[in-house]
Amino acid sequence: MSDAKTTQPNAMESTEEEPVHLPCNHSTISGNEYIYWYRQIPNQGPEYMIHGLKDNVTDGKATLIVAVGRKSSTLILPRVTLGDAGVYYCILR
Repeated sequence: MSDAKTTQPNAMESTEEEPVHLPCNHSTISGNEYIYWYRQIPNQGPEYMIHGLKDNVTDGKATLIVAVGRKSSTLILPRVTLGDAGVYYCILR
């Protein structure tokens, strides 16, 4: 298990049907650690969203943008709805 740390904003607000960009800083990332994003809807367990190593990744529900040097990343949700409200976690593994 690694001692790498991530930092994220405590809260974000958005408008329905608009994109939202969720930043994550991970300045202590090591070369072989992947960046994972999870979402936790109230009263449910965490749900895997997307992950990547160094290249940008897109799937049907989200895009992960990994900065050059991998010290930060951004999860982009293209069109949020009220159902997207929850806690989003960025972790390194």
